[in-house]
Amino acid sequence: MEISSAKAGEAIIEKLNKSDFVVESLESSSQKRYAKPPFTTSTLQQDSVNRLNFSAKKTMMLAQRLYEAGLITYMRTDSVQLSADAQTMSRKYIDKTFGQKYLPEKPNYYQTKSKGAQEAHEAIHPTDLSSDPGKVSRGLEPAQAKLYDLIWKRTMASQMTPAELARKTLDIKASDYGFRAVGSKLLFPGFLQVWGTEEVKENEIPDLAKGEKLDLLNLSNEKHTTEPPARFTEAKLVKTLEELGIGRPSTYAPTIDTLVNRNYIHIEAKQLVPEEVGFLVVDLLVEHFADIVDFKFTADMEEQLDDIAEGKTKWQPVIKEFWSPFSKQVAQKTKSVEKVNSDKPTDEVCEKCGKPMVEKMGRFGRFLACSAFPECKSTKNIVSLSKYICPVDGAQLSVKGTKKRKTFFGCPNYPKCDFAIWKPTDMAKKIEELKKEKKTLKFEKEALDSIVNSNL
Repeated sequence: MEISSAKAGEAIIEKLNKSDFVVESLESSSQKRYAKPPFTTSTLQQDSVNRLNFSAKKTMMLAQRLYEAGLITYMRTDSVQLSADAQTMSRKYIDKTFGQKYLPEKPNYYQTKSKGAQEAHEAIHPTDLSSDPGKVSRGLEPAQAKLYDLIWKRTMASQMTPAELARKTLDIKASDYGFRAVGSKLLFPGFLQVWGTEEVKENEIPDLAKGEKLDLLNLSNEKHTTEPPARFTEAKLVKTLEELGIGRPSTYAPTIDTLVNRNYIHIEAKQLVPEEVGFLVVDLLVEHFADIVDFKFTADMEEQLDDIAEGKTKWQPVIKEFWSPFSKQVAQKTKSVEKVNSDKPTDEVCEKCGKPMVEKMGRFGRFLACSAFPECKSTKNIVSLSKYICPVDGAQLSVKGTKKRKTFFGCPNYPKCDFAIWKPTDMAKKIEELKKEKKTLKFEKEALDSIVNSNL
């Protein structure tokens, strides 16, 4: 139902306040929730980002170490199948640890949904599924132990019985309007006994009779606007690449890493945020090489390369079909495409020659450069000041970035003052560390107040 204005909403509220809220129907049903398949490279990266807050690159680095230590199977795979030995080990452990109710009559089998899946290796799983993961984890680094535990749980859960839930759907009638509430309650955990019940949101609805009148506790008239699509996270991007058939298990993490290293994007609160240079590159490619940056072209090319690798197709015709028109297009565009000028004029004056400074795009972001270049090669960093105060000298902390585009807050008077924090909420902890080092903090109160006043 669409409400066209606040006035219309208020009229509905007024009408409902005078109406009886009556139970129209209450339907009960049972629902089974099945475990997901064992990990592929893609799903491991997705769950590692979402559950452990590890980047795709870090996930693969840790998985490589676990594989080299003989603790897990090969970690670059698009298969969801387990070997007969892995199924036997997991079923014995489930029966012994949790009992028959958690063990299906037959092993669970899964089918891959990934486009172009080659399934050259089995799904990712611990090499030893006969013992508790805690025994293995004790000898690992904390990050390795977390990833191993995640892989163990996913593997074991995939071979367990489904969870059972009771579901209720309540329909309420008030005047000309209808309301619906859906509730659920976990009856039997099944695989969730291992995987965890955090993803199951229980909200029980009491037993109500048809025609029963309900008490209205609250009605609110709130305005909602259509939100733009959320930015990609690493997990969502990996999932989308897999769905489109772009890339392979070994290329997902390096692809994201390349985008970050080239400063096309940076990662902020798990989200992939495009940089200005990224927009410029994409706009140029879409305008002049639309067929090359097309999703379908990339997926089709991947498929043809797979056919070459499997000996189904000869490589020469495939490369010739692509390279002949592409090389001509590149040669033509090299002559015709004008260089993108992203320079911005500023009010700054060069300290060396007195000429105006311009804002330029560099490899690590924007900076100020003398407009008389190359005669004058003077440059300056662009300082962005925050509202936070340095506890050492009282200066406003500037927003800075590392070469890997990670943001931090540092004193603008560096190197005279080297105070720096990764995020504002680190201020109190950093101050305590400096106190232990007997550092003089003349502006401690102002620094802490600046955080409080920012509602952090």
